[in-house]
Formats: sequence, C-alpha cells, structure tokens
Amino acid sequence: MYMEISLLIFSVALLLLVLFCIPILLKLWRAVSDVTVTLQALNERLPAILKNMEEISTNINNSTTAINGEVQKCAATAQRVHAVIHEVVSGIELISPRALNSPLFRKMIELMAVVKGVRVFLNVLTGKQKV
Repeated sequence: MYMEISLLIFSVALLLLVLFCIPILLKLWRAVSDVTVTLQALNERLPAILKNMEEISTNINNSTTAINGEVQKCAATAQRVHAVIHEVVSGIELISPRALNSPLFRKMIELMAVVKGVRVFLNVLTGKQKV
C-alpha cells in the first residue's frame, strides 16, 4: 500500500514537473530558431563584410605608407634648413664682431641718433608731440 501511494505521489510530481517544463522548452525552441535565422543571415553577409574589411585595411596601409613618406621628406627638408641656418648663424657670428667695430657701423649709429634728434626737434617745433 505504501509503495502504491509513493508511486502515485512520484507520478504526480513528475507530471507537474513535465507540465512546468513545457513552456520553458517552447521558449527555448523559439530562441533556437531565431538564433538559427540570425546565424544564416550572418553567414550570408560575412564574406562581403570580410572583403570590405580587407579593402579598408589595404587603404589604411596605403595611407600610412604615403604619410610616412611625406613625413620623411619633411624631416629631410627640416634637417637641410637647420643645417643652412646653422651655417648662416655661424657666418654672422664670425662677421658681427668685425662689423660692430667698423667705422661705418659707428657712423650709422651716430646718424640714427642725429635723425632721431631732428625728428623730435621738428615735432616740438610744429607742436606734434606724442602723448
């Protein structure tokens, strides 16, 4: 008698478990079918996507190579300009002490002072003083 009752309780519990699992299994079945459709669409579009990515990668590599070449050219030009400026500055450093001591340079400084004095005199004379 106990065996029959326990078997009946076990059967009812198993039946309830199966009834509660049916909706879950149906939702799982629908999800699997949706994933299958999505996977098919992805598999159809994947070769075009990969080809596009290869083209993009090739374009980026070509652009990088071109930019690198231009940067190298600019660097070489900058080095040449730097060398020329260095030579000019070195030449000016050699010439400048001699030029500052020359009588022509001294006369130019004196002439600039005289011109400035005349300008101030004329401004004061004509009344055009700067405020």
